Amino acid sequence: MSSITNTILKFYSEIQRNPQHRYKSWEHCYRYFCRPDADADIACLHLAFYLASWGMYRGSSFLLDKDYTVHRPVTERLLGSREALQGIDPSNIEKKVITIFDLMAWISKQYEEAPTTTLVTKILLGTMACVPAYDQYFINGLRLSGLPYSGLKQSNFGKLLSFVQKPGNLAQFEEAQMHIQKVGGKSYPIMKLVDMYFWELGKPRKR
Repeated sequence: MSSITNTILKFYSEIQRNPQHRYKSWEHCYRYFCRPDADADIACLHLAFYLASWGMYRGSSFLLDKDYTVHRPVTERLLGSREALQGIDPSNIEKKVITIFDLMAWISKQYEEAPTTTLVTKILLGTMACVPAYDQYFINGLRLSGLPYSGLKQSNFGKLLSFVQKPGNLAQFEEAQMHIQKVGGKSYPIMKLVDMYFWELGKPRKR
C-alpha cells in the first residue's frame, strides 16, 4: 500500500481495535446528518457529542457553559442545505469553494462568542465532510508536507485541493476509501480521509 493509504489506515486502525473509540463519534454524527428524515433535535445531540469527543468542550471553550441546543440554528441551516455539499467529491469542490467559505462565515456569526476556525471546520467535517478540521495536528501535518498555512483562506485551501487532486495522491486516498468500505462497511468521503491523513501525519510521535 502507498504511504498516504498506510497513514490513513493507521488512523482507522484505532476504530478497528476499539469499536467504541471516540473516533466513531464522527461516523455517528455524519451518518445521522445524511439521513433524509433527520430530526433537528437529535442532530444537535449528535453534533454536540461529536464535538465533545474531538476536544471542543474542554478547557476554556464557551461551549462548556451551554447545552446541546446551542447548535440548533447551525443544525437547522445545515440540514436544509446539505445536498449541495455533503460528501462532495474533490473534483467538484473547486466549484463550491465560495459557497463553503460563505457557510463558514455564517456559522461564525451564530454563537454568542466567535467560534475558532477549528470549531467551525469540525462542525462542517462532522455534518458535511466537505472540509477537513483545521486543528493543531492537521495544520502541523500540512506544514510537514510543505503546504502553506497562515490562517484558513481560499488560496491555501486551493493548494490543499490541488494536493488531493494530483492523480497519484487521489488514487491513494481512494485506495484507503475502498479498504475502509471493505473492512468497516462504511463509506468515508475523501475530505474526511484528507483530515485523517494530515492529522495522523501531524500528531506528536511517541518517544
